[in-house]
Amino acid sequence: MVTGMWLVHITGSDEGESVMDKYKGLISIFSDILKKSKDYHIAYIYQVGYVSLVGLLSKAEGQNLSMIVDEIFSSPEVMAESLLRNWRWQWFYENRELLPRKDYDDICRLDDEVPDSLREQYKREILSWQDKIQAVLQKES
Repeated sequence: MVTGMWLVHITGSDEGESVMDKYKGLISIFSDILKKSKDYHIAYIYQVGYVSLVGLLSKAEGQNLSMIVDEIFSSPEVMAESLLRNWRWQWFYENRELLPRKDYDDICRLDDEVPDSLREQYKREILSWQDKIQAVLQKES
């Protein structure tokens, strides 16, 4: 089963392992969202680091149909921002019929345009994600 990520074991200093634990922790808390994503994936590329891949992956055949590196994560914080943007996209797709806009150039604009009927639910969910992210990023190994 393809889960939207590939991992390679790396050896390094304790500090490097602490940073790697944060990357892995973020992937873990967003694992269900990553599984739902059809065109957003996280991968580890040797000598590059963690990246986001955008494109289609044939889950039935486990083949890459068309995929590009969208972003190279320079830190766990940058990865967290990307994963949260992906969550926003998933939320947008699930609630599209109830939203005034049908697409976004910058999905973060959704934060200011959620209709009143969905605002409390959206705020509660995004604050929950932000709390989970903070817990991972502040954790010391």
